[in-house]
Amino acid sequence: MIERSNFHTTEEICQMLGASISRNGMRGLTEAFIQLTRDGRLRSGDRLPSIRQLADHLGVSPTTVAASWSHLAQLGLLSSHGRRGSFVTETTRFTPAAARWHFYEDSQSYALDFASGVPDPRLLPSPVASLVHLGSSAISSYLDPPVYPPLVETLAQLVPSRLTESDFDLTIVDGALDAIDRVLAIGPSCHRAVILEEPNFPALYDLVESHGLEIRPVAIDDQGITAAGLRAELAKGGVGAVLLQPRSQNPTGSSLSKQRAAEIAEILGQYPEVMVLEDDHSGLVSGEPLWTMAEVLGSRIVYILSFSKSHGPDLRLAAVFANPDLITDLNRRRTLGPSWSSKLLQATLNQMLTDPQIQDLTLAAQFAYSERRAAVADLFQMKATGSGINVWVDTADSLHALLQLTHEHIRVAPGTNFYATTPTTAHQFRFTLSEPTTEFNLALKTVASAIAQMPRTSSYR
Repeated sequence: MIERSNFHTTEEICQMLGASISRNGMRGLTEAFIQLTRDGRLRSGDRLPSIRQLADHLGVSPTTVAASWSHLAQLGLLSSHGRRGSFVTETTRFTPAAARWHFYEDSQSYALDFASGVPDPRLLPSPVASLVHLGSSAISSYLDPPVYPPLVETLAQLVPSRLTESDFDLTIVDGALDAIDRVLAIGPSCHRAVILEEPNFPALYDLVESHGLEIRPVAIDDQGITAAGLRAELAKGGVGAVLLQPRSQNPTGSSLSKQRAAEIAEILGQYPEVMVLEDDHSGLVSGEPLWTMAEVLGSRIVYILSFSKSHGPDLRLAAVFANPDLITDLNRRRTLGPSWSSKLLQATLNQMLTDPQIQDLTLAAQFAYSERRAAVADLFQMKATGSGINVWVDTADSLHALLQLTHEHIRVAPGTNFYATTPTTAHQFRFTLSEPTTEFNLALKTVASAIAQMPRTSSYR
C-alpha cells in the first residue's frame, strides 16, 4: 500500500504540468498529462488540482482544463469522485510473455521455404539503373527537409486525393513497422489499448506490446475487420488506436471492401479520441483498390504506404500521411536519432516510381502473384481469395498438409503464430507466394508432389 506522503500535492502537480506543456490549448495539457503518467512522475492515486486551481496556475480558461479532464477520463487516465475530487487512475503497462515474431535463424535444413513472407526477388525491379540516372539534387545535407521534394509530387499521384489536402502532411520513414513504432510513441492519446485484426502479422503484436500497450484482437473476414467485433471492443473503453491493414492483409490476404470501410468509419466516428492507422504494406503490388477511411474521418487517419513489397525490402522506405502536428512531432523526434531516411534512397525510389518500364514490372508482379494465388488455391482445393504475396490456407485438411510439408522439409508458417489469443483451431498456415532460392512454379511442383503423397482419406487427393 502506498503511503499518503508518497503522493504529490496539487500544487506540485500544477507545477509539473505547467513545466511540461509544449503547446497551447486542450491538446497541450492532455499531452503533458499523458507524458507525466508515462514517465511515472504522475502516479496512480495522485489527487489532481481542481479545474479552477489549475486554470489559474496555467493562465488558461477553465473550459480548456475541463475539456482536457473529460478527454483523459474517456481514456481511463483519471477518475472523478465527486466532492473528493479527481485522481490519477492506474496506468498498467502490458508486457508480452514471449516474443511471437522470430527470424528464421534455426539450423534446421529445409529444401524449400514458403514461410518467409518476403516478395519474390525475381519480381522486384533493380534499383541500379535508377541510381545511375540520379542528379546531384539527391545529395543531401543536414539542413535539407526530411523528404526529397520531387518524391512528394510523385506520391501525390499514387494516393487518394483526400490524403494530399491541407489537413494532411507527409514524411518518409524506414518502412511500415518503423512508421507504426514512431506513431504509437507520439500519438495524441496514451493508447492504453490498441485494436488489431486477428489473425495478424506477429511483429505487430510484439510492437504494440513493446510500448506497454494492451492488444485488443478483433476477428477479420474476407471484407476486413468485422464491424460487430470492433464495436464491442470500442464499447469497453480505454482504446487509443485502431491498427488496420486496408488491403492484402497479412496473413489472410483480405482487403477492406468499400461497404465495410464505410461501416467501420461510421463506428469510429463515434469515438473521436481514437486514432486510426492504415498499414498499406503491400501497396502497389496489391492489385486491390484502396478504400481509406480518411474520406470520412479526415486527418484522424494515419495512412502508411510501404514500398518494400513492390520495389524492394532493402529500400527500407514508407510514406506516412497524417495531420501536420503529428508529422512535425515525428520529424522532430527523429532529429535525435536517424534524422531522416536516406535522400539517396528516396531519390532512387522516386526515379523508380516514375520510370514507365518499372511501372510495367510492378503491374507484371501483381499479375504474377495473382496467378500464383490461383495455382496454390487449386492445389489445396480452396477458393482463390485475397491478394498480395501470401495465401492463408484454411481447409479441413490443412493440418494434415502442414504435417506432410514439414515431413518433406518444406517450410510454411503455422497459423498459431498469427494469433494474439489461443486459436480455437490450429490447422491453418500461411503460404508465401515466393521461394527465395527456387523459381516459384518449379518449387510449387515439389509441393504438389508432397501433397500427392498424403493419405487417400485426404480431400486433396
